[in-house]
Amino acid sequence: MFKKKLTDSNLNQLVRLALPVIATSFLSMSYNFINIFFVGKLGSDAVAAVGSAGFFMHLSWGISTLLTVGAGIKVSHSIGEKDLSLTRSYIRSGMQALIIVALIYYLLLAFSRNFLIRIVGINNPEIEQSASSYLLLVGLSILFSFQNLFFTSIFIGYGDSRSPFVVNTITFILNIILDPLLIFVAELGINGAAIATILSQSLATVLFYKKLYQIEELRLNGVTFKLTLLKNIAKMGISPTIQRVSFTVIAIIMARIISNWGATAIAVQKVGIQIEAISYMTAGGFMSALSSISGKAYGAKDYKKQWKTFRSGIFLAFVTGLIASIILVIFPKALFSIFLDDKESISMGSEYLRIIGFSQLFMCMELMATGAFFGWGRTNIHAITGISVTGLRIPMAMAFIHFWKYSLSSVWWSISISSIAKGILLVLLYIILFRLFAKKHNQLRYEKGMFRS
Repeated sequence: MFKKKLTDSNLNQLVRLALPVIATSFLSMSYNFINIFFVGKLGSDAVAAVGSAGFFMHLSWGISTLLTVGAGIKVSHSIGEKDLSLTRSYIRSGMQALIIVALIYYLLLAFSRNFLIRIVGINNPEIEQSASSYLLLVGLSILFSFQNLFFTSIFIGYGDSRSPFVVNTITFILNIILDPLLIFVAELGINGAAIATILSQSLATVLFYKKLYQIEELRLNGVTFKLTLLKNIAKMGISPTIQRVSFTVIAIIMARIISNWGATAIAVQKVGIQIEAISYMTAGGFMSALSSISGKAYGAKDYKKQWKTFRSGIFLAFVTGLIASIILVIFPKALFSIFLDDKESISMGSEYLRIIGFSQLFMCMELMATGAFFGWGRTNIHAITGISVTGLRIPMAMAFIHFWKYSLSSVWWSISISSIAKGILLVLLYIILFRLFAKKHNQLRYEKGMFRS
């Protein structure tokens, strides 16, 4: 059975499309690693300041999904339907709206940044001031990052995962050069990291526009903004946006709980999340490829291919997740000591990675199911499940803290257990709902082996 899966054309197609996406994801992860690496040399207070501001940058990326996710899905559907005029119109309508949303978000961020940082609950005026200044500056990159996320989504939806990889490689190289120069040589500290982000993201935007107009099928000539298409895009993106915004709110509440153990605990989680991103980014690349291939199959009404693509994705999730779990559980200290060198941080961080390591397989399964639901256009199912289960982290953490006599590991276990639950639940939901969908459309006419072959 596994041998047949490995030679399956859907698996090969999924891997080919996913490889540049995974490479792009690792570049993004490396981009974050470099920032954390250099900022970490300034001390745990600097990491805590950047991490606190990072919540609201993550919130911005969540808000961008209102248009980026839906645009990618609708592009893949229209490509599957072979309607290139519709594809271009979706891109034009989504892009114009996205720029307006980015500008509005930054203005809100600029005027309320001090209040927002206080919400995190660092309880250290000096760190809060640094975080506020950093947020005001790095927030300028939002106009560019929104567009870059949008372009990445539509290129992958179109079936071109190589272009985002090339653009992000150039951006990554620029950031490597600028970070040490601005942080240490120019002595700008964490603000230097913010400026490096702005410059690199702006270059990426220019390169994406250039590439867009080099592809005839995506060139925006002859199409205009259409409100009806924007509504279709937003309809697909509402659920993921609510989910990601909710995740940020939950993360802030969890950060307030973690802050009871001091700024070091906040810094540890910030660094730990970046290390955990090794598996998340890998599985996320497969998720994006799965979403694109599944979306085209759905647009072409090839439901059998849609199912086979999901099955191949689950196989890849198993391999990726198992490797990630082994690495995080066995080598947590070696991984964490790369970024922070004080004994307290290494001890605390090693415990975080070891506990989170047990959930990596299930987290990868969750991402594969998410990609399958996105390609199908059923974005609300993942959102409802994700919000419900992730929200349980808060009461679980409170209960575990009491049970474990105020041990920080109790918070890490609440995160790990919720990830395990999400992975199992989403995979089961997709299998059940797609079976019902296939039966309803009589696509496979109960052919032998449809769900087994």
